[in-house]
Parts: sequence; structure tokens; C-alpha cells
Amino acid sequence: MSLKDQLNADLKEAMKSKDTQRLTLIRGIMAAFKDAEIRKREDLTKQAAQKHGVTRPVPKGQSDADKAAYEADLASYSKALDAATAAEKVDENAVLDETEMLSSIQKLIKMRQDSIADGQKAGRSDIVQAEEKELGQLQAYLPQQLSREEIEAEARAIIDQVGAAGPRDMGKVMGPLSGKLKGRADGKLISEVVKTLLGSG
Repeated sequence: MSLKDQLNADLKEAMKSKDTQRLTLIRGIMAAFKDAEIRKREDLTKQAAQKHGVTRPVPKGQSDADKAAYEADLASYSKALDAATAAEKVDENAVLDETEMLSSIQKLIKMRQDSIADGQKAGRSDIVQAEEKELGQLQAYLPQQLSREEIEAEARAIIDQVGAAGPRDMGKVMGPLSGKLKGRADGKLISEVVKTLLGSG
């Protein structure tokens, strides 16, 4: 079952059981997907416009003739933008894939982890308990997480591949490694592993 199908199934189950907490959480996940998809579509639309030389017109004056000309330019721009986005299959490509969905969930997990830390500092056990519950529910949607040893093995392979030799090369390693392990390992743990390996190398 795909992640989206699992969420839809869990949404129906939460509605049936009237589990308002879980219902709110799942709707929050779906809203995060929607936001990510909107941002992705905006980026792809900008790229399509640049590739096809489509630029938004600017008003030239306040006279009736100027306003009419601007309206006509806007209509032409809209048609040209539609053609560009259709040619580049923006709507089709803007749909999130599983990896991007997992990335959105990981951002929600990071928010919960930060809230737990803040709650602990403030001595708010009620907040900590609520956030820990949601954290566990969110983590359940992630694939099985890699162990530190498995992350180290992947990191060593990337380090060898890019020729990283010390802490200054961390950026060269983190980019490809984070992309490869997205959804399968916590970003903070990946960073710690890379720092350790490059620091001792």
C-alpha cells in the first residue's frame, strides 16, 4: 500500500472511530503535502516560463488606453504561460512522489521534536506527552530507519566517491548522502555521523 493510500485508510478509520486527535494529525499531514505541492508547482511554473521566454507584463500608464493594453498583454501572458506549463507537464510533475511525501513528514517530525525539547525546558509534561504521542504516530509512516552502522557505511561510500578528506568537505558529503537516505534516516543523525567520520579522517 502506498503512503497516500495508507493515510486515506487511516483517515477513514479515525473518522469512523471518532479519534479527533489522530484525525487532526492526518489532516495536518495532508495539508503539508498540499503546501509542498503548491511550492513545487510554483517552482516548476517559474522554470517553464523562463525556458519558454514568458515574462509577466508591467503596467505602462494610467490612461484608459494603457489599461486596455495592459489587460490585453495579461491575457496574452496567461495563454503563453498555460502553453509553457503544458509543454513542460507542470501539473503532472508537480504531484509529490513518495520520497517528497516522506520529506514533508520528516519536517513535521522535526517540529514535534523541537516542541518536545521546548516543553521539557519549560517543565510542561502535558505538552511533552501530547507531542510524543504525535511524534510516534508520524514516525510510523516512515520506512524502517537505518541503524547508525548502516548510515556510516553509506557515508563512507559517499566520502570515497567525492574524495572528502576533512570537516571542510562536509557539504560535499551531506548533499548526496541526505538525498540518498531521505526518509530512511534522521537528518540530525546523518550529520553527526558525517561529522564524526570527517573529523577523525
